[in-house]
Amino acid sequence: MDIDKFDSEKNEMSSIESLLDQFEQAGHEAPNGDKIWFARDLQTLLGYQKWDKFEQVIERAKTACATAGHPIENHFQEVFPQAGKNPKGGRPSKDFELDRYASYLIAQNASSSLRQVAFAQTYFAIQTRRQELADQDGVDFDTLSENQKRLYLRNQVVAENKRLASAAKAAGVQTGQDFGKFQNKGYQGLYGGRGVGEIRQYKSLPGKANILDHMGSTELAANLFRITQTEEKLRSKNIIGKEHACNAHYEVGRKVRETMKELSGIMPEDLPVAESVKKIAAAERKQQRMRAIPAPARIEQSSVSPKEAGPVEIDLTKDLWKYALLIMSVRPDGVITTSELIDAIPKFVKLSDDHTATNESRKDSKFSQSVRNLKSHKTSKSNFIYQGYAEDVKGGFKITDKGIEFVWSYFKE
Repeated sequence: MDIDKFDSEKNEMSSIESLLDQFEQAGHEAPNGDKIWFARDLQTLLGYQKWDKFEQVIERAKTACATAGHPIENHFQEVFPQAGKNPKGGRPSKDFELDRYASYLIAQNASSSLRQVAFAQTYFAIQTRRQELADQDGVDFDTLSENQKRLYLRNQVVAENKRLASAAKAAGVQTGQDFGKFQNKGYQGLYGGRGVGEIRQYKSLPGKANILDHMGSTELAANLFRITQTEEKLRSKNIIGKEHACNAHYEVGRKVRETMKELSGIMPEDLPVAESVKKIAAAERKQQRMRAIPAPARIEQSSVSPKEAGPVEIDLTKDLWKYALLIMSVRPDGVITTSELIDAIPKFVKLSDDHTATNESRKDSKFSQSVRNLKSHKTSKSNFIYQGYAEDVKGGFKITDKGIEFVWSYFKE
């Protein structure tokens, strides 16, 4: 998208980046650490000229709040900043203090003919969902790795698709064949007319691959937005009839596509194909199982040896890195300092007198120097850091997922 051309045709309020920044900047920090918005500010941001028209939107949002089972007073707080005419415009001089959820409901109930509203719906939906992650699951989404984001969003898609299926059934989508058509309509709206089969073919995925399993976090987030907004539309608009439900799903998908085009210019079908999330989930489950086992038990489970009671004899040149990984794997965070590793290895590996003899010129032993070389030789193609089994971290090492996999395969009984 040519932003310069766009800005020349629209005022600053309609600029995509400026508009989203203004939504963020219009928020105020509440005493409890949450964010609040004032209705008069949202009125301007959403493109409403008259307060009385915008107040009607607020009332619809309140109704939606009550229908969802939430106390209105917990989200909408009527305030009177000053007596007389409000300098921001409109009479009477009242305002509303709104939390994130209330602002989201207002955006959802605002006129879709106003261009700013589409951005507000996307902004508050994303921010509300992120806040839910932090409140309910203790998840700071921004700090997650890409694979962790994919796992979390894929699980969310599964859960939300169940809710969507329930809403679709209530609307009249009764059979499996009908639901397949209903799901395809959503994809067609979001992917420019492509259904599941066409998406799979366009992305060169195997014939039986689940397309959701090969989506990155951005694409999964777009589909999650499509799913949640369709479910809400079916229920809030009381849509009845399978054709009407299919059309609603298509329209929501199409609007999400338009928003992606405006915001980034990258269409969902052109986002990178990712490794199957099932492989990532399997590796994560294995790592979680390993972390759940107490350290001593983990060593005994993953290998007949080494054990502190009977250190094994190894080729220090060829195999030291393998036992370094084993020791890292039993650390709660997979991290160990170089000095800790030097202290730990002799409990499991038998060292000869030659290994432990101090080198007077270095004030170091052959063994401890070998451990230090694991780090200093990290650019060597034969080094376990270079090969991706461990990471070079400040003062030491951290085992990677690849390293965990190696430990489980190499030291299995």
